[in-house]
Amino acid sequence: MNNFYKRAWSEVNLDVLKQNIAVIRGICPQKEIIAIVKANAYGHGDVQCAGSLIACGVRHFAVSNLWEAQQLSENGIDGDILIFGYCDIPLILENLGKNYIFTVGDTDYAKELSECALANKVKIPVHIKIDTGMSRVGITTEEQLDFILALGGLDVRAGYTHFAVSDSLDNADVDFTEKQQARLIGMCKKRGLPTHSQNSGGIIYHGGFDGSMVRAGIIMYGQKPDERFPIPDGIKPIFQLKSVVSQLKTIRAGDTVSYGRTFTAVRETRLALIPCGYADGFNRRLSNNWNVIINGRPAPVCGRICMDQTLADVTDIPDVKIGDTVTVYSNETEGGSSVTEAAKRVGTINYELLCAIGTRVPRIYIKDGKPYEMHRYI
Repeated sequence: MNNFYKRAWSEVNLDVLKQNIAVIRGICPQKEIIAIVKANAYGHGDVQCAGSLIACGVRHFAVSNLWEAQQLSENGIDGDILIFGYCDIPLILENLGKNYIFTVGDTDYAKELSECALANKVKIPVHIKIDTGMSRVGITTEEQLDFILALGGLDVRAGYTHFAVSDSLDNADVDFTEKQQARLIGMCKKRGLPTHSQNSGGIIYHGGFDGSMVRAGIIMYGQKPDERFPIPDGIKPIFQLKSVVSQLKTIRAGDTVSYGRTFTAVRETRLALIPCGYADGFNRRLSNNWNVIINGRPAPVCGRICMDQTLADVTDIPDVKIGDTVTVYSNETEGGSSVTEAAKRVGTINYELLCAIGTRVPRIYIKDGKPYEMHRYI
């Protein structure tokens, strides 16, 4: 692990991931955890994170689509894998021998799926998605629920919904979330159907809700569902984006920097060239509006972040040399160099920045306090 190509890389701490799961279990001690590992585990690495979670007893996972499910099962992840999104029925039939659970949220689709199952003398495992206020995927009436439950080709294992504002503590949003939950339970409980509804916000802020399982997403990775509100003690980010100093140069007062000449030096300035740019996931809207960390000190970004490179002012940081590690996004929850702070500055959410970490960025996995594996996508 000492001799990997040190250009730009992310560090993912699986020890902290396990600690976060322990905290989540403490909040919801009687419920199984469905670990959300869609979108490559929010950029952290789906197979590696899922493998670590299996080692600490997690047996349920959820993804967006069939390809993501196949990525897990083909790499030895043997827990149940719930697929949230639409899947073509012929592909469902082709994958019935695997550990997949499919989502039905429409009566026409459910009917067609059941007919194909009966024609092939199989039963297809499904969860029913119920739309309680997102106005997205899902059925909306008890009549639709009864229709799907009566279909002979489906093995219905649970009903679930998705909260729109469970990450908010504003009074109107809390009320809306409680109404969503009441709607789900009102439809499912009298039919004996297990439920899951608590996403990250639901786990943290609505711990008393009924349900057989909880869906741990962004908090599992140590990030806030909403930057305005706190998360439980003990939950910490598992991710950092790092690079190195690849060149040092000194420019004069009046010299301009990078594309568009958006930065002009007001003094003699020492610049560090960092081989990490927006193609790596370093958001371009942080140009002239971010500090990377070098030798424990903040170094302001100078000029536009380029596709592959960024410049930072190290004039006031002594002894910077080529090869020094640069922390682009740190593993803080709050403040100066955290992913949450970066998202706030560019007007987005931490989810987007994490998912945007480029495929050319290798993931270095930390286990038992030291690097143990590197995964490259290209």
